[in-house]
Amino acid sequence: MQDTSPDIKKSKFAGVVALETTFPRSLRRLAARIMITLIFPLGVWALIGTMGQKQEGAFFILLAAGGALMMLECFANAKTENPRGVGGASNPAGRFSLVAAELWYLASVSGGRDSEALLAALPRSVIGRATLQRLGVSPAEQSALMRRLATSQGGQDNRPSAELFLETLEHIADPGHEILLADIISALFETDGAFRGFFIEQGYTGQTVRGCAEWMERESARADARRRWWSRKRLGRIPGLAKNLAYGQTPFLQTFAQDMSQGNLVGPEELIGREDQLQLIESALLKRSGANVIIVGEPGSGKRALLSGLAEMIRTGTIFPELEHKRVFRLHTTSLVAAGKTRGEVQAMFLRLLNETVRAGNIILAIEDFPEFVQSLASLGVSAVELFSPYLASPAIHIIGLANTLSWRRILETETGLTENFEKIELPEPDDATLLRILERIAPGMEADFGRRAVFTYPALAAVAEGATQYLVSGGMPQRAISLMQEVMEEAIAVKSGLILPGMVLDVISKKTHTPLGAVGEAEQQVLLHLEDLLHRRVIGQDEAIVAVADAIRRSRSGIRNPKRPIGTFLFMGPTGVGKTETAKTIAATYFGSEQAMLRFDMSEYHAPDSVERLIGSFERNEPGILASKMRSTPYCVILLDEFEKAHLEVRNLFLQILDEGFFSDYLGMRVNMRNTVIIATSNAGSPLIAELVGQNLDHTALATQVMAAVQQQGTMSPELLNRFDAVIIFRPLDEKSLRAVARLMLGNLGLRLKKQNLMLAITDELVEAVARGGYNPSFGARPMQRFIQDHIEKVIAEKIIRKEIKPGVPFSFSTEELASVQPHEPQNEP
Repeated sequence: MQDTSPDIKKSKFAGVVALETTFPRSLRRLAARIMITLIFPLGVWALIGTMGQKQEGAFFILLAAGGALMMLECFANAKTENPRGVGGASNPAGRFSLVAAELWYLASVSGGRDSEALLAALPRSVIGRATLQRLGVSPAEQSALMRRLATSQGGQDNRPSAELFLETLEHIADPGHEILLADIISALFETDGAFRGFFIEQGYTGQTVRGCAEWMERESARADARRRWWSRKRLGRIPGLAKNLAYGQTPFLQTFAQDMSQGNLVGPEELIGREDQLQLIESALLKRSGANVIIVGEPGSGKRALLSGLAEMIRTGTIFPELEHKRVFRLHTTSLVAAGKTRGEVQAMFLRLLNETVRAGNIILAIEDFPEFVQSLASLGVSAVELFSPYLASPAIHIIGLANTLSWRRILETETGLTENFEKIELPEPDDATLLRILERIAPGMEADFGRRAVFTYPALAAVAEGATQYLVSGGMPQRAISLMQEVMEEAIAVKSGLILPGMVLDVISKKTHTPLGAVGEAEQQVLLHLEDLLHRRVIGQDEAIVAVADAIRRSRSGIRNPKRPIGTFLFMGPTGVGKTETAKTIAATYFGSEQAMLRFDMSEYHAPDSVERLIGSFERNEPGILASKMRSTPYCVILLDEFEKAHLEVRNLFLQILDEGFFSDYLGMRVNMRNTVIIATSNAGSPLIAELVGQNLDHTALATQVMAAVQQQGTMSPELLNRFDAVIIFRPLDEKSLRAVARLMLGNLGLRLKKQNLMLAITDELVEAVARGGYNPSFGARPMQRFIQDHIEKVIAEKIIRKEIKPGVPFSFSTEELASVQPHEPQNEP
């Protein structure tokens, strides 16, 4: 029967953690420096032969102490060579990893093995201390915080028992595998209410706390591996001598190319998640003929890093034997083209370079911006197909082209005569978990580059990964996230914040995107809670529309919306002139800060079969699409699709995907993100039925149901499309009360303009009534009202100003005669 109570003495790390606790490596190194400082001059003295007996005795005592110190270091290095626990150990302590064993030992020496002892031990453990710091607890606060948490549950009786903690730990840890520090911290989170409550208050989940502990344990293992210069893996990285002498020299090639086999040109973090692509490159280069590759990816996706990774594999001998003597050269094509003054010179120089590469016999030639190079050759009248064809099938040379996705599709995709000799390898964007791992590896180096004046917390890195994916659209991953990291670091240093928390990341993104993110302040809280009132200041009536839109904005701001879809999608149905467009403008001004953040598309202009190409672009004409271009320049906005029912069926099918997934692909296959938009489609379909049903006093749900059924029956819109909208909102015709409210609102705007000239317009009920009657048209609703004010009210005011009948600062109004004169004889038409 297995012993279920961990006994640290049964861990293979028991001796070394005891050593590290009583005499840590930092002190041993200090002692070693002192020993060397003393032993060296005494040794020289002994060799000279003038040393006395006392000095000789001191020398040998120090030499013995130095030897003992060396033995201790050898013992520590031997015991920690493999920091993993023993999965099948009979006692749980035998399964502890090195870091977990250290924490458990520190808790054991204090006389406990429950959560209270572990909490007290966390700040004393090297990795526990680092984990707490990366969770936002500064080193100066850690011990006091853990002591407070250990005593915050009202005494020992209210704390979780040791048995409960051990049961939880056994449940969390993978059966038969090692027990990590992350497992112990997860068990603490699950069983200790004070520990869990503290981090929940910070907004961190158990997965966040565990992820941070896993990160710190990985960093510890990597730091230890870097320290072991004597390990077989590190010694194997030393390049061999004269192994390239069997191959030809390349002096001309080296004039225009960089040898990537020299030096460490790539960090391991840049290759995380790229293992499959590296294997594909290896396999392609092993072909007997046509062993050429073209790597296609977005700018910043890691094409050059992948190339450096290949060179690193060759240098360290971790590649197939057939490729282990190859050298990777990165050709600077712009220098080569610039060096040749004529077409003949460029062609001769490139042929000389290729011939020298073939004679060398061990060159992998990488050409950056390969499509642009092919295009520049074509502009000189040089055919890339004719130039490359004799070499692409040669086993003596391998060519790797690097291409941005856009350039590949515009220039090379149709050049089958050239590309058929290459194996295409695409670089997809890393998934969320991989992206976070990349940022974890980059963070320590970036912090060192900035003098460690600020440190990323783990939740901040998670916020960078999520924010770069969800809110930023320019550039490829992971470079987009890395650039955001650097901006956040610079901001933290500028405000002298030593710990970078998620809120700072969201603040930086908010400034970049002009979109409200991060914690909701008191002022914004009041705006969000009273959003309906704010929207009603500009939109008269239409309560159902206002409530639906306000709810969508609150969902987005609180962070509970689906990030894989647009912020909100609405279909506004109703007659002309009832406030549909004004509602869209109000949303743009309220959420995105300006009416200029509304992009309006008249969908009646997209009724032809080629309308989709106008929106996404045309490959045949090499023309970008209107929608794609506008979304790339204004990714955070309100999209207004006016008279949506008049769009061609293919256009409506395009928006079917956009409403569902939040993106579409343009004519070059490039993804266009629309997840940071509010999409509003308007439609006049069913307006006569709406007018008829409104008279029956139906509630909004019954009204919407009948109108949607009629629209589907008429074939105007499919059920699939209607169901993709978050809400289908029926705008009712304006009644007399609403018309007067609209008139008063428009006259108020006129009054504000006049006030800037110190002219005071008195807005009387009679004036409001006159505008409401004169500016209304049954066919166009309140839409002609602004034109009515311009043509009649403003006309009279202008004449009164010229006749000097209006005095600055003195209120003026319209007389009965003037009101009678502004009444039109015919109903107003749409402007």
